[in-house]
Amino acid sequence: MRSLIAVSLFAFAFGCGNAEVPAQELAQTEASIRAAEEVGAAGHPEAALHVKMARDQLKSAEKYIDDDETELAKEALYRASLDAELAVALSRENQTRVEALNMQQKAASLRTGAP
Repeated sequence: MRSLIAVSLFAFAFGCGNAEVPAQELAQTEASIRAAEEVGAAGHPEAALHVKMARDQLKSAEKYIDDDETELAKEALYRASLDAELAVALSRENQTRVEALNMQQKAASLRTGAP
């Protein structure tokens, strides 16, 4: 009898623990989107698209949370985080590319003696 109660309590606790979307996941996703915006994703078309996709997925996750669709909410948050992280990477790549081109131009001007 005790083992039946213990198993029931474990199942209840495990089920309830999985049923909720952790606030941390939601906060991390929102932070990832903010990070993408802060590194200048709006200035790069492909990165801006991924920020928009991340925001759309975040809205979907919030709707799923309201509808008690926990698994769908977690999946949407995961996709939103990936899109936001990709936007950050694309923005940084673009910034690095611009910096490299500037350095090449400076190097070329030094070789030719032009200021």
